Order: sequence, then structure tokens, then C-alpha cells
Amino acid sequence: MKTKNTLIITALTGLLLTGSAFNSNAQDKLATADKTETASSKLSVLQIKPMQFRVSYNNSISKNVVVRILDTDKNVLFSENRRVQNNYLKYFDLSTLVDGTYTFEITDGKEKASQTFDILTTTSRVVSYN
Repeated sequence: MKTKNTLIITALTGLLLTGSAFNSNAQDKLATADKTETASSKLSVLQIKPMQFRVSYNNSISKNVVVRILDTDKNVLFSENRRVQNNYLKYFDLSTLVDGTYTFEITDGKEKASQTFDILTTTSRVVSYN
């Protein structure tokens, strides 16, 4: 399990690596109830390519933000404590994650913002005649 988590964390830290071999889709869900309204308006999670995300957080109130990616069981798959002037911006390649529900979470001082999304692998079946 520890080796698996290490591999996942290593893969997450790469910026814009190659896309997934599978046709995967991420779907936004409503963010969890523990975020405040002001923090939620500052967080933007945008899927720029299949399984590649642009995460930005604007107008931080503190000089440090904590960025985490959590799975359904609240296991931390990625964590970063970043010093920021005003804005946080990072690109994530999540093509190594298995199907499931995940959450981007940013803590800015006493504020917390989160965005939950699903990774679903879709397959297509083709019938061919000889």
C-alpha cells in the first residue's frame, strides 16, 4: 500500500505529463459543505485536457496555502505547502489515478475551499463483421 501511494504521489507531482491511455472523464460534483463561501469563489479547477487540470486560487489571505488531493476515504494522495504572494497556480496530471471520487482542497489561513470530482473510465464496445 505504501509503495502504491508513493507511486501515486510521484505521478501527481509531474506537470502535464502524457495523457492517459484510457478514455477517462472527470466530472465535477458540488463541493463539500466544509468550505466557506468566500474561499470557494477563489478556487478554480479547470480540466484543460483529459485528466489534466489547472488549479488556481486567487487573492489568498495568508502567505502560505496548503494544497491537498484526497480520495474518498480522506487519504492524502498529494500535499504541498506553498508560499504565495497573492495567487496559486499549478497544473496536475491525474491520469494515474484509478476510478473513484477525489477532492482538491486548499487551506488558506482559516479558510478552506474544496472541489470534488469523479474519475470514470469509459470503454466503447465495437461489433465487427468478417
